[in-house]
Order: sequence, then structure tokens, then C-alpha cells
Amino acid sequence: MDNIDQILTQIRSEEERNLNFLHLTANENQMSNTANYFLGSKISERYFMGAGKDDVVDFGHFTALGFKGVDKLIVSAENAAKEMLSASSVNLNVLSGVHAMMSAILSTTNPGDIVMTVPLESGGHFATKKIIDVIGRKHVYADYDYANLKFDTEKIAKKFKEENVKALYLDVSYYLNPHNLKEIRKSIGDKAIIIYDASHTMGLIMGQQFQSPLKEGANVICANTHKTLPGPHKGMIAFRDNDLAEKANTIINSCLYSTPHMTHLIALSITILELKEFGVDYAKQIISNSNSIAEAFVKLGYEVRKANTGRYSENHQVHIFIDDKGEKLSLYKNLLNNNISTNFENSELTLNNRMYIRLGTAEITRRGMKTEEMSVIADLVDRALKGEDVINKVINLNSKHPKILYSFDNN
Repeated sequence: MDNIDQILTQIRSEEERNLNFLHLTANENQMSNTANYFLGSKISERYFMGAGKDDVVDFGHFTALGFKGVDKLIVSAENAAKEMLSASSVNLNVLSGVHAMMSAILSTTNPGDIVMTVPLESGGHFATKKIIDVIGRKHVYADYDYANLKFDTEKIAKKFKEENVKALYLDVSYYLNPHNLKEIRKSIGDKAIIIYDASHTMGLIMGQQFQSPLKEGANVICANTHKTLPGPHKGMIAFRDNDLAEKANTIINSCLYSTPHMTHLIALSITILELKEFGVDYAKQIISNSNSIAEAFVKLGYEVRKANTGRYSENHQVHIFIDDKGEKLSLYKNLLNNNISTNFENSELTLNNRMYIRLGTAEITRRGMKTEEMSVIADLVDRALKGEDVINKVINLNSKHPKILYSFDNN
């Protein structure tokens, strides 16, 4: 085994590298200093089981120390999230996006039920089908209309009826526009369960700039909490109706986790309250930046996918085609050599057999970059893809945006 000091030194160097990178990933973001404050606290070594009475939580068979301040913060965040999502109940105890996915499916369906999900080539999550198979549910795929970037409601309705499908899990990771959720609900009827995975767009939904899933027909929203919702790596679930929420939360809270990871719960709660305060402006700027950077790439000669609304994007994702620019790993290394990090999507697996950059604007927006920086970033990415050395310009741009905006940091 390598010397522990050598390993820790390498990790510290990776931490320093992270500070100098321009992160253009759609699946990452930055927390505020306020939200991040307690993550390294010694309180992280403790279980959170509620406030209790006189600092004592008593379950009868088990007693524990209560945390009144933490409980007060969480209740405030839950109430804010319910308001922003038009939900009757919100559960912040799940530990990650995949854990939220498992918890949502386990608590709303039964063994043997058929669950419909989105195939990988249509932008679906890689883990969903495997989870459904492992937990004793059966599986079918939803049909997606590539030409119009929407779900084929006629084919979905036909499968629901013929195969007696119980639930539809909309687990889309690669998308530019809201789903045709109202049409889906109308086509499959009121009894079916619709679970809307908002891992990518939760911050935009809370900022009132994306579709409101629970108003448009979903029964459940589940998500991770570190993309457009710029919190820690954790998860959350929201329910439209009290009856389903009570049934599901009873299952989730009784056996699907032991500790909600208190310091991450604190960080998430702070982030939700930040979105309540600043989320509208934050979400508007993300979408504006997405369209501005897309236009900048088009001016540089790139083909950029458009949303089905006519704009380039209605969220934080921009899809820039690069299948004519060279070999994938060579292109990616050209970006890494210039301290630029983003995601490439494999042409043979996702969204109609093309290779593209899935560029994300949420993190750079939270760092205060606006439309004027988008053309600068597009130019740097273009030059880096071509093998030019622009690392000093990237580091210089990074250094001008050290603060996290749309947060409580300035208070």
C-alpha cells in the first residue's frame, strides 16, 4: 500500500486543482459557504433523530439526544420546499438521488408491479431498470419521440393498458425542455402513479422557471440535491397528496435509512431556504446563460441541439454536437489540459446516435457569470478543443468569480 501521507498529498493536490478548473458539468454545482459551514463539524459524528422534549428523543425502545436548532432549520426548509413545489409533504431524509429513486419506487409500488422507465438511449438513468429488477418489480420502457423531444403518449398509453403498468418513473438525465406531462397524465388516466425525477431541474422548479410537476400530473417528485439545486450530495422526495405521502413516508422513515446524515441535512436545508429567497433570479439567469452560450457556439460554427420550444434550452443543459470534431478522448483531454471540465455523451448510447457535449450552466451562474461571460467561455472551449493552450485565460476567468451568489453568504 502507498504511504498514507503520499495519498493525502495527492488528494490535496486534486483539491487545489478543483479550485482552478472551470466546471461546465450539468451534474454538479457549488454550495454557498453558509451551507457548507457545518459539513466539517464534529456534529457530523452524531445521529439526528429529531428535537425531542428537553433534548431527549424517546421512541420507547430507544432514547437519544435531540437537536432543537437543527430540527427548527429542517422544518423551515420543508415548509419552504412544500410551497415552492406545491407539495403536501416533503421528505429530506433520503441520502442520494439513487436512494431517493429506490425509496420512491419501494414506497409507492408492490412486488410484482410493472414500472415503466425511460431507456438510456432516450436520456434515461443507467441504474433504474436494474433497481426495479432487483427489488422484485417488473419493467417496461416508455417510448420517446426524438423528432419532437417529447414522450409518445399514444404508445405509452397502449403499453399501460396492455401490460397493466402500475407506475411511470420519468428518470431523464439528458433533456432541454419540460416533459409533456399533462398529455401523459391524460393518456394513462388518474390511477397510475407518475414519479418525476427532478434531479437535474429541481432548482429551476423551485425557482418557478420550469414546469411544476405536481401541478401538471405527477404524484411524486424525487431528486438528488447537487445540480440546479446547489446543495450537498443528498436526496429528497416530494408528494402531491397527503394519503400517498403518509403511506410512503411511513415506509421510508421506518426502514429505508438509519440516519439522514445530519450535517448534510443542515446544508440541504440552508440551500433550500436560499432558493426560497433567491431562486427566481438564479433560475432565470441559468436559462438565459444556457441560451447565450448556445448562441455563442453557433456563431463559432457548431451545431447545437434546440429544445422543442424553439430556443436552445429551457434549463441548465446545452447540447453541442462534436461528432465531426475528432476522437472523443483526445478532445476531452484537450479540455482537461486547459482546466475545463464538462461531460461528453456517447454517440452510440444517447439521444439519437450523436456525440455531443452536455454543457451545464448552473455552477457558473451561481458563481456570478452572466451572458457576457458566455461568449468568452465558448471561445475558450472552442480553442481548447482545437488543441490550443488557453489554460492561463481559463484560470484568469476563474479567479474573477470567487464568490457564490444567490446565497446567504453576503448576510
